[in-house]
Amino acid sequence: MQRIISLVKRLAFLGYCTFEIENIIKEATGLDIVDSLSNTQEVAVIQHLEMYEQLGLNYLQTYSK
Repeated sequence: MQRIISLVKRLAFLGYCTFEIENIIKEATGLDIVDSLSNTQEVAVIQHLEMYEQLGLNYLQTYSK
C-alpha cells in the first residue's frame, strides 16, 4: 500500500489530476477504493501507476527542452 501512495504522489507531482489518478486505479482493478485490494489487484494497480509515471516522465523529457 505504501508503494501505491508513493506512486500517486509522484503522479500528482508530474501533473496528473486526482480524477485521472482515480481512473488509472479503476482501470487496473475495476474499483474506486484501494483500501481492500487483494494482492493481485495491488500488483495490477502498481503496474498501471508505474506505467503512467513512466509516460509522464517521458513527456517531460521530450517537451521540456
